[in-house]
Amino acid sequence: MTEKFRKFVAKPELLAKKLRQAIEKTNPVDYVDEQRKIKNEAGEKDDYADVKDDLEKFALSSAKGAGWLAAGGTQFLLTLTRWIALDNAFLRKLEKKLGEIKIEKNKKGNPKKWQSFAKKYPNLSAHIMWYFMLAAVIGGGKVAVNEGKDAVASYKEWKIDKEVEENTRGTYAAFLNKMRPVTPFLIADLIAKEGVHIDTTTGLHTPYLDSKRIPTIGFGSTMLKDGTRVTMDTKPITTDEAYELARWHLEDGETYFVLYCYDVASDNININNTNEALGMSSIIYNAYSKLIENKSDRNHQKRFRELRKLYDEYGYAVPDSLVKNIFKKYPITDPTSFGKAWLGNENKNSTADKLGGFLAGGRGLYWRRWLEAGLFTGDVTPQMLLDCPSNGMYEFFKLMGEKKSAFFTGDIDDRHVNKKTYEEFRKWLKNPVNEKGESLKYWKKVKDHLPKDVLAFCEAGKCELGNREFAQIIKKRENVEVKTYVIGYDEMYKKSLSAFKQGDYKNAASGFENMIKQYPGNALLHNDLAAVYNKLGKYKEAVKEARKVLFDIGDKSQYAAAQYNAGVAYEQLGDLERALANYKLAVVNGNKKVQSDVSRIEKKLKKSKTLAFNQAANNIKQNNKNLDFHTFVFDENYLG
Repeated sequence: MTEKFRKFVAKPELLAKKLRQAIEKTNPVDYVDEQRKIKNEAGEKDDYADVKDDLEKFALSSAKGAGWLAAGGTQFLLTLTRWIALDNAFLRKLEKKLGEIKIEKNKKGNPKKWQSFAKKYPNLSAHIMWYFMLAAVIGGGKVAVNEGKDAVASYKEWKIDKEVEENTRGTYAAFLNKMRPVTPFLIADLIAKEGVHIDTTTGLHTPYLDSKRIPTIGFGSTMLKDGTRVTMDTKPITTDEAYELARWHLEDGETYFVLYCYDVASDNININNTNEALGMSSIIYNAYSKLIENKSDRNHQKRFRELRKLYDEYGYAVPDSLVKNIFKKYPITDPTSFGKAWLGNENKNSTADKLGGFLAGGRGLYWRRWLEAGLFTGDVTPQMLLDCPSNGMYEFFKLMGEKKSAFFTGDIDDRHVNKKTYEEFRKWLKNPVNEKGESLKYWKKVKDHLPKDVLAFCEAGKCELGNREFAQIIKKRENVEVKTYVIGYDEMYKKSLSAFKQGDYKNAASGFENMIKQYPGNALLHNDLAAVYNKLGKYKEAVKEARKVLFDIGDKSQYAAAQYNAGVAYEQLGDLERALANYKLAVVNGNKKVQSDVSRIEKKLKKSKTLAFNQAANNIKQNNKNLDFHTFVFDENYLG
């Protein structure tokens, strides 16, 4: 039977071998020339001409590769058949060796059982060993396959990341991504200055009145994401939600955007270290741009009016070039003393001293400007903020006697930061006490109020300007981001979302529509409704909902979702160019998953335009035989 099997497979193996030998003699150069001829006759661009040698090599290797696959595949299947049938050279050699094995003795002087069995039954023993080896190979193969899949997935993700990075270069998105790892420290700065209000029984953050008697919650938030103001009746929130609200205000408000505008437009400004980024962000968060420019200056007012419009239109996708153009149109003509020093790239310490010129309006400004100056120069480190007792800055201020001289020395024309106070602050952090000398070591520290995952990341030294790993933290917190959009009516939202996931789009739409009547400024609800309308085939209605997010509400964190929903609708309506434009904006505004849609639509548009061009060219050719078709060049960059 074995001999018959071997004769049966011998003939096709010989044929496969001859096929591979024939492949070696093939040359596809003629094929390349033929393709060039076809392209020229069709009026298409002869892209073979510029890279002829490379194409010939590529075509040759491709043709040979295909042939080898055909021939090699045949022989592989035959070999596989042999192995499955347990008829292969290795098995035969193993069987022979087992039949000739020398039987050794064990410690007791008896013949070893396994060797005796193998010699007596060499064929069976060889097959048993073969099965064990095959199992090991298959197991290792599975591991290799899984590792291969992981490698492919990692490569795809890396490729998308590179494409997204390329698309975001030269936009506000690139600057924002660089700044995001610093956000936890800026929130720590808020906690150190303002403290928190937590119900000791539930551990939840409750509404309170700030120093100006404005209802506030969490880490200084006076407004919720749905556009409503915080009231004393606002539902208590968790620490995760408090952090998310503060993050949203900082990143999707104008704090980082204002800093970005100066960074892009001013040749001397280059935010490239964590200290300066943190110090300037704190200054802008507390005083907008009035410490940099005279707020009554007409150029300043007109410029930022246009910059806000730009931000509302593009979101994170604001191009550097347009920001520079607006600064050229309305240049900086009336900077403050601090602004002049900062924009002129003067020494950091002398620039920080200029903050002493903005102390009018209350004693609290003494230590607030002093803290910002320390953050700017690095005299106050992020770790010092984390180690500070909650609301500890106010306690330290009172301990220092609430005197201006403790924080700034000299008169208004020659004022300097009191550097000695930074040393006092460092000592105080090790053993904090209040003005009465009572210990504050049992007070919760700032770091105790940060989410654990964020704190761990920062204490590992990774909350540094431009750290790309911080994107992992952002991704893990997506659920918290959604929850903070529906504070107080989360159960109602869950019900509609559940209907959507179950495919009950009619009831999902009804639920979102009813919530929007009560909360018309909630960008998340409008985006969810747009997604439902796309499922229902109501594409024009979906576009309207997306436009409300982009043009009425202006919540930048929801721009990516709105642009994606609009892109889906436009694609279904057949407007591929608008779909592509929206998909591209969605990518730059933070949804990198949409990059695959961008690539897909670009290919579809390129193909359809090439077909349309070829059809038009052929029609013209029929009407005018003398037309030179080489003058027609399809512009692949039409979509820009």
